[in-house]
Amino acid sequence: MSTMKIWDLHMTYDGPITDEFMAGTKQLAESIAEEPGIVWKIWTAEEGTNHFGSTYLFRSLAHLETYKAMHLKRLQDFGITVTTDHVFDIMEDVSKINNAPLAECA
Repeated sequence: MSTMKIWDLHMTYDGPITDEFMAGTKQLAESIAEEPGIVWKIWTAEEGTNHFGSTYLFRSLAHLETYKAMHLKRLQDFGITVTTDHVFDIMEDVSKINNAPLAECA
């Protein structure tokens, strides 16, 4: 197993998706890019619903836990409801067979 961790997060947002909301997500993305220990984040949305998600790759569990504590509070302050939240180990040897971009992350 790897020291890197995946954080998979699913949430709902019942507010309106306005231009202002979308501008806020861009600002949030820029802020997240500067957080220590985050290698990458994939943003997801289920079209036609209020379901959103994020999958992160962190350099370590310590980085993930520090960020997670802050980010869950921030999401709550935005009115976003977390529906599932899982932390996964990475099975590097088999992931590399399927071209997972892990070598450049270590």
